[in-house]
Amino acid sequence: MSALAVGRAPQAMPVLLLLVLVCGAGAGGALLRSRLEVALCLLAAVVLAWFAGRTAPVEQAADRPVLAVITGLPLFWREGEQGLAARSDAPVIALLRRRFDVRPLDSASSPDLQRARLLLLAQPRGMRADALAVIDRWVRQGGRAVVLADPLLRWPSPLPLGDRRRAPPVSLLRPLLDHWGVRLAPPATMGEERHFLADGSLLTTMAGSRFELSGGHCRAVASGMVAQCRIGQGTVVLVADADLIDDRLWLADPDHPLSPQQWSADTPALLTQWLGQSLPGERQWVRSGEALARAVRWALLAGILWAGLGWALFGRGKSGIWRRG
Repeated sequence: MSALAVGRAPQAMPVLLLLVLVCGAGAGGALLRSRLEVALCLLAAVVLAWFAGRTAPVEQAADRPVLAVITGLPLFWREGEQGLAARSDAPVIALLRRRFDVRPLDSASSPDLQRARLLLLAQPRGMRADALAVIDRWVRQGGRAVVLADPLLRWPSPLPLGDRRRAPPVSLLRPLLDHWGVRLAPPATMGEERHFLADGSLLTTMAGSRFELSGGHCRAVASGMVAQCRIGQGTVVLVADADLIDDRLWLADPDHPLSPQQWSADTPALLTQWLGQSLPGERQWVRSGEALARAVRWALLAGILWAGLGWALFGRGKSGIWRRG
């Protein structure tokens, strides 16, 4: 049921084990004389099915390429706090550190950008024209970048409106996007949306948008929400939403970001993939409310069958004892 809670379809292996359990329990009741033996077998099968459904936490890779991060989002600190107490990785950064040597940069002019071949540019603060030119040149020389550009950021913040410490409410990358032949359209909706990519991966966005392409360097994916571009010798993946890396949109339990079982979207896996690495595990998602209702009905039916099987195996034994008494 934990899979349904985060919008995933149950994994095949534990479901198969439970079906085998139901079928075998009936035969076991006829073969085993002791009801205690039957109970122990059933308990062992349930424990086996539970362990089969668990996914190991994401482990740290031995070889981690340097990933530069330029952002105005609170990914490395807690908003509203100061000093050492404010330093804290957002869940998405904690995951990225498992595959990359993450280096937060204050600006594109930092020498550390030239030492990195990977860049995450996530809703950055305003940049001067020369800084945007540095990023363009870095990409054209073979860099690989993921750019999150949000036309209407909905990221919750404890800071008051107008506070300069808040993330930019709109993307400030228009000059760079224009140079690459891409236009960020206004948001089509103000709410949360689920987007399924061609490979079945799920992205959950908040007031997301789409890109309009005017050049031949990019191709649109997911109805324009994602654009994949070839710029010079480098590559860029553009995403028309920055809220999607907010853990509230992809993580069911913020205390366990490294556990794929707690992901309610494929956001960290896709982000890692766009940067040239991968995260383990295949996830199947419930695509609609109708599919969720169908899954719940099957789960309830399985519970009823399980209860009936227990009554058939153990109720008869107790009634026989009562009659003999």
